[in-house]
Amino acid sequence: MGSRRFAAYSIIASAIVIMIATSVTGQAADVIVKRTLSTRDVRTEESPLASVVADAIRAAGKAEIGLIAATSFTDATIPEGPAKPEDFVRSLMFKSDTVVVMRLTGAQVKTALEHGLGMLPARSAAFLQVSGIRIRANPTAQRGSRIDSIQVGKAALDPSKTYMVAMPSPLAGGALVYSKAWSRTDMDRDTGTTLEDALKAFLATTKEIGNATEERIVLGR
Repeated sequence: MGSRRFAAYSIIASAIVIMIATSVTGQAADVIVKRTLSTRDVRTEESPLASVVADAIRAAGKAEIGLIAATSFTDATIPEGPAKPEDFVRSLMFKSDTVVVMRLTGAQVKTALEHGLGMLPARSAAFLQVSGIRIRANPTAQRGSRIDSIQVGKAALDPSKTYMVAMPSPLAGGALVYSKAWSRTDMDRDTGTTLEDALKAFLATTKEIGNATEERIVLGR
């Protein structure tokens, strides 16, 4: 009962944010894109546009970490200048998927990230875009041992600590063989908020995007 009530409150809160953003002009306010955003290389490296979506997922779940797989994206590019929320929504392949929050140990997070890097240098639908963490990895190292370091916020990932990790519902269900990292018993809650609504709510509180390269995923350095 408590989970359903929380999900209902989350949906209402997202709707209120979007309504406030559109109340003055009758349509959602533009976001200023400071540098071109694209999903072109979303299956092999950090994607600036996918990072925005990962941030929205983490915000919607009120989580420490946000994850989303490359398969969740279309081929999309947003040029510099004013952009509407719909321009960002078009980057989503499955915009009606909901945001799910998982309780995962640092060891589980690392297993998932290693799995996401496992097919490099080949393109992979399982490659993970991230929020709230920074990864340094060697893509030529042995599979399962490619990550050199993981930072959550300002601290190193603690393998024994439990983290709140937000992600799309199919990923939480073990899609793309992520069942090797977690199971449904690790689920904390389904927020009931769709990826589309999470993204629109996040953009409603954001004026500018793409001010600098963030280097969330650093490969081969």
